[in-house]
Amino acid sequence: MSKHKKGPEKKKAEPGKLEFKMRWMLFSTMIPMAVLIIVLLAFFWQYTNEYNKLSNNLAVSSEYNANYKNSSNDMSFKAEVDMDIYYVTIGRKGKDDLPVKQVNKAIETVERLKTTTTKEESLHSLKYLTNYLENLKTRMNQLLEIRDYQKRQEFMENNTVILTTLFEKEMQNYIYQEATQLVQVESQLAGNVRLTLMAMCGVLLVTMLLLFNRSFRLTYSITKPISEILHNIKKVGKGEYKNIAPVIADCIEIQELDEGTRKMAGRIEGLLENVRKEQDAQHLTELQLLQAQVNPHFLYNTLDTIVWLVEGGMEQDAVDMITSLSVFFRTSLSKGKDIISLAEEERHTLSYLEIQQSRYRDIMEFEIRIPKELEGVMVPKLTLQPLAENALYHGIKNKRGKGKILIEGFDLGEDMMLRVTDNGQGMTPERLKEVQDAICTGERAGFGLAAVSERIALYYGAGYGLRISSIEGEGTVIEVYLAKQIKEK
Repeated sequence: MSKHKKGPEKKKAEPGKLEFKMRWMLFSTMIPMAVLIIVLLAFFWQYTNEYNKLSNNLAVSSEYNANYKNSSNDMSFKAEVDMDIYYVTIGRKGKDDLPVKQVNKAIETVERLKTTTTKEESLHSLKYLTNYLENLKTRMNQLLEIRDYQKRQEFMENNTVILTTLFEKEMQNYIYQEATQLVQVESQLAGNVRLTLMAMCGVLLVTMLLLFNRSFRLTYSITKPISEILHNIKKVGKGEYKNIAPVIADCIEIQELDEGTRKMAGRIEGLLENVRKEQDAQHLTELQLLQAQVNPHFLYNTLDTIVWLVEGGMEQDAVDMITSLSVFFRTSLSKGKDIISLAEEERHTLSYLEIQQSRYRDIMEFEIRIPKELEGVMVPKLTLQPLAENALYHGIKNKRGKGKILIEGFDLGEDMMLRVTDNGQGMTPERLKEVQDAICTGERAGFGLAAVSERIALYYGAGYGLRISSIEGEGTVIEVYLAKQIKEK
């Protein structure tokens, strides 16, 4: 029998990452629009810049037009200059200064106009204007040298008056040239704006159609397999861990999600109990780590204070602070133990407060009253110190004047209660409720109190933990309820 050769199979399109597909969809549709916008902005900027230059030129040059009246003396440039020269010619008393300042200002104006003028005819007019003004200055100086009254009059009529007349006419010619060019620019701009708007509408329409088309296709390629995966997950939720069909998708992320779902369904039944136990252990470990953290800012500030004390010659105070810091870290470590005696916890809190009192001696004082019979009771490490830190930073530091932190212990038979009281700023009713809710739910409210309460509940069970009360402007009271017998994890 002859063997039939199979034809070449068509390769299926390899699945790609969803992120790349979305980026390609956006870039391929938005890049043309971005290019069009950039071109339009450059186009309008060019026309706007030219329009502004022409408008400025017309505004500046209009000050020297025959029809323009100066706001200060209600005279045109020609009339003012001719009048000042005439007064000098006839020797009018108090009018013996030629209008040199006005002419120099006009020369400066013409020079500025040259920097913003582009039309060739207008530049020629500016050149003529400069020549007229320079000649006018020369003729004025020559006028002063003529002593004869009649000759002065003739010289003025045949020279300065003619030059100011030529200047005024040439300025009108310049204004006409610039106004003509401004009309041309406005006409071109209006025509180009219409064409641009039509092109922009066309490109926008095409872009939106492409974007909608690709969005619908991409959305369908995502929602269809995800709906199938969701159906499989619902089956797993009902306890059906077998016979889950694979989902076909062209996105790597969805394929991996489907694969993970099916693997999870194959193992979930036997792992549920182990996961619960592992989560409990992990949760306790996280709380222990949270309680065991040492604030680096506290360490930095303490070391800075020690340096400051040494540099200030207060060696004994520096030694006392170093000793307190040593006790603080020694009790923090506690040879790796998480359960220590109440006496050790008291010593750890005392060293912390002594360090802080060295830094805040002007605003803080403290007192610790723990009965001797309770010092041997074992408690979770870092039970009191976070509460003292909370009282300092959120109570005493925000209070005007000196504040006090009081730490007390009470024997309640099989249980005991530790209380931390401060007469600091206190809390508003809203903030107090927020913190109390956080302690009940285990959410972090910013003070770390929820972590302390939750950790105590894990060690001692329900009914134990923190209770907090506060009055704004008067202070805060935190009570810690513990059993004398702890069940170590």
